[in-house]
Amino acid sequence: MSRPPAAPRLDRLLADAARDHPDRPAVEADGRTLTYAELERTVGELAGALTAAGVRPGDRVGIHLPKSIEAVLGIYAVLRSGAVAAPLDMAAPPERTARMVKNAGIVHLITSAADPAATRAVKECADGGTADPRPLGSHLGILPVDCPAAPLANAAGAGYVLFTSGSTGWPKGVLLSHENVLHFVRWTVERFGVTPADRIGSQSALTFDLSTFDLFGSALSGACLVLLPDLLKGFPRDVVEWLRTERISVFYAVPTLYQSMLHKGGATGAELPGLRIIAFAGEPFPSAELQRYTELFGNAEFYNLYGPTETNVCTFERVDHRWDPRDGLSIGRAIDGVRVELVDEAHRATRDEGEIAVSGPTVFLGYLTGGELRPLTTRISPDDGSPAYLTGDLGHYGADGKIYLRGRRDHQVKRRGYRIDLFDIESVVQELPAVRTCAAVWTEPAPGEGRIVLYAVADGMTQTLLRRAVSAALPRHMVPDDIHLVGRLALTGRGKIDREALASAAPTQERDHGRRQ
Repeated sequence: MSRPPAAPRLDRLLADAARDHPDRPAVEADGRTLTYAELERTVGELAGALTAAGVRPGDRVGIHLPKSIEAVLGIYAVLRSGAVAAPLDMAAPPERTARMVKNAGIVHLITSAADPAATRAVKECADGGTADPRPLGSHLGILPVDCPAAPLANAAGAGYVLFTSGSTGWPKGVLLSHENVLHFVRWTVERFGVTPADRIGSQSALTFDLSTFDLFGSALSGACLVLLPDLLKGFPRDVVEWLRTERISVFYAVPTLYQSMLHKGGATGAELPGLRIIAFAGEPFPSAELQRYTELFGNAEFYNLYGPTETNVCTFERVDHRWDPRDGLSIGRAIDGVRVELVDEAHRATRDEGEIAVSGPTVFLGYLTGGELRPLTTRISPDDGSPAYLTGDLGHYGADGKIYLRGRRDHQVKRRGYRIDLFDIESVVQELPAVRTCAAVWTEPAPGEGRIVLYAVADGMTQTLLRRAVSAALPRHMVPDDIHLVGRLALTGRGKIDREALASAAPTQERDHGRRQ
């Protein structure tokens, strides 16, 4: 009896690329280049070292490294060993990263062999222990974490963990299968027409779902993955120069970066003649800026991609150069093989306004909480046989049959490409010793210009001290745009925090907030 074909795997993309394009550049960063043959050989060696260090198939392994060639090696090596890769944010406070580690059941951390201090701090917060990393090679080391989590034997094809903001202050692990990511990557490479001649510019953090196209789309197509140095992200003119000198042809980023490149970086089609794919996701693209881009880059293709972390990209819209902002920007239609419906409160498909629900091969396996997998159970009626994810985003169908967004059902917001739960911010801030109560609200003075505003009641704090404490406790992308120290929070008639009143407040001076009684 013949064996059934092996399930598709993300690390197989690298092996195939090394076979088909051994001498082509696979990844470039900081003046270094690895060919596909070199990347594949090093990944194989590291995977063997991981197994020797006790990593088992199904174990969850955190990659706690800056975005670098070493981080790429670490991710592929974890996948090659049969374990589940979980990229972690080096800039996040160690206490928060430790919560991610415990919630997702991460039992090993890959770190820098030369400078493991930040990872040691995470381990100490997670299990109270201290240890030196075991060397793996390629300047990497591994630290065990004492988390009571068994390998994911019951999660078919599990391969990747990303994290979303959670209302309890404990970020939830989004468990993705190899096929979840592969389906998206295959579709994108085909739709964008990516070839070995392309150079894919990677600006997204490895903790962000946009990066899965960069990392695995390059391997699938044999293209070169070029990592944008983190130091350049705050300097739009330097980003534009990097795109030009690195001859980037495919770029997938959040609208916030594109806007800064336009207004402060001088981005034009003449300046970047090789940029043929301009893709964006994560938040709305202000109409005026998008129209300006389509005018300036007459030879490029523009794609608006939509989908939460739990589904990766599930719909797309190719933006025509004749697009008129007055028509609005849709999120388009479902990508091939994925079902996207608007549903009513009974989860029945509707042609009226409804919540966006997604089912199919890109939908994640479930959330990791307390080290255990909580799979999806929701179904769309009529049932197509697969569980659905309810995104919390509201939409309606336009006359063209495409879906247009109408806002959120809950307290999650999207800012600079990140999906943030406002209750998550509140949970973390309320743990600060001096804070008695707080509320985080979303304001949008103009379309595409949303801001997070935090109001806090605290004892013995000044405005400056409060901002410092909040900034230290939260990851950078979650720090509120405005922080106000107030005497009390507005309440509704039922005694609840009046978030609508706070969101509609528009004080002009910090001291006015501080004295409000």
